[in-house]
Amino acid sequence: MMYCTHCQVEYPDDYRFCAQCSSPLVATVAPPPVSVPAAPPGIAAVATAGAELGSLAARIVAHLIDLVFLIMAFALMGNIVGSIHGGLTENGFNLNGAPALVIMLLTAVAFFLYLVLFEGVFGTTVGKLFLGLRVKNADGSRCRFGQAMVRNLLRIIDAFPLYLTGLITTLVTKKKQRVGDLVAHTVVVTEAFGKLKRVGAAAFLLVCLAGTVIGTVYVRRRARVPRGTFAIANFRFADSETALPLATAEYKPEDDVRMFYEVPGYTLDERSYVQVVTYNQVLAPDGKPLFETKRIEVRQKTETNADPVKCNFHLSLPVWVAPGKYTINIQAEDQAAHKVQSASFQFTVNAPPVETSPTLVAKNIEISTSRGGPALNPPALTAGQSVWLRFRILGVKANEKGQIFLSEDWGLLGPDGKPVFQRNDDTIVNEQFVYAPLFVPFYDHLDVPSDADPGIYKFQVVLHDKIANADFNFEQPFTINKP
Repeated sequence: MMYCTHCQVEYPDDYRFCAQCSSPLVATVAPPPVSVPAAPPGIAAVATAGAELGSLAARIVAHLIDLVFLIMAFALMGNIVGSIHGGLTENGFNLNGAPALVIMLLTAVAFFLYLVLFEGVFGTTVGKLFLGLRVKNADGSRCRFGQAMVRNLLRIIDAFPLYLTGLITTLVTKKKQRVGDLVAHTVVVTEAFGKLKRVGAAAFLLVCLAGTVIGTVYVRRRARVPRGTFAIANFRFADSETALPLATAEYKPEDDVRMFYEVPGYTLDERSYVQVVTYNQVLAPDGKPLFETKRIEVRQKTETNADPVKCNFHLSLPVWVAPGKYTINIQAEDQAAHKVQSASFQFTVNAPPVETSPTLVAKNIEISTSRGGPALNPPALTAGQSVWLRFRILGVKANEKGQIFLSEDWGLLGPDGKPVFQRNDDTIVNEQFVYAPLFVPFYDHLDVPSDADPGIYKFQVVLHDKIANADFNFEQPFTINKP
């Protein structure tokens, strides 16, 4: 047998140098072995270490604590990449495709380096230190960098599926080793760390949390715009130019949709003028334009093209807008360099399905005491109040230019059936639309005199679609009670 006088470890006859300290071995008789009490049932002893193996529960809790570093890395990397690719939202970031893959890759690398460096240098991580665990070589010596790298690289196998592979191998192996431990020849043992080390680990965790928050805030406030390439960048739905992007681009009828974006990478002409023009088009869920294309033209003198052109436009959704996904098509032209870039974005309108009709008809007929007030059911009010008749006009036709021309004859019959008043050919709408309205909302109203006779009154309405040469008439009764 060969023997290391420095480490007092025996080696086979064909060994010449100590594997731990690299000292030359001598052919001599090793000191008599020291008697070591047998480990209690259920606890395996680690070679030369005399330490107990870490329990599975403690290792799981330690890993959950370490996952805090993974979450911090994901948040920071996501905001950095989001600031570069214009994917920041009000509550975080929203990226797809290559930018999303970059975030996942950077996060995985950062977490891997954390595990390898801490286990390779200290033999433990923050989570393991809190739970009193240390990673060691299977012979009881300290875990080396190569071993730490191997055991953490093989987490890919241990984590499949849902860490079941690692869980099963830890349960069935004598030294509670997962696949990464088996290949790297490592074990996880218990160790009583001093109070100072625990405080240091807690302080390190808090510093990292604070750094993540500060870094994220800094990145979000100074979101960088890609430069050098003519492009449409940092598009966002927001309430104002200085506000953070909305978490979700979801709206309802009659909402204002405000959009902001930047155009970097333009070229200055020979007079140092910016010549950037953008065209903004909104398409309804059926693919038809909702409004006229909005043209934004920027022509101004500047000393440098370092700052992007900032553009914004907004639209007010009509009350008749249909539910579904709407598409924003943007085309930017650098007229000085003869370059064109295009981009598309989407927002969602949440609304009940809109009823349609092939012919002229009035629907949703209601009586109220104010324009936006609740419908009266039954339709009864007191003399001296205002009475509102509101309804939707469906089946309206437009000509080839998108013009709609609606008018009405309307009046009121008293309790005795005689006309109280009558108005003829009042124009409801006479204008051109890019997108023909699915319905036209309309209101008639009058103030009821305080001395009006009580009883049942009737609105009489005749609608005229002068484009389609169609009519529709209806009556709506209501009751006036004494004050």
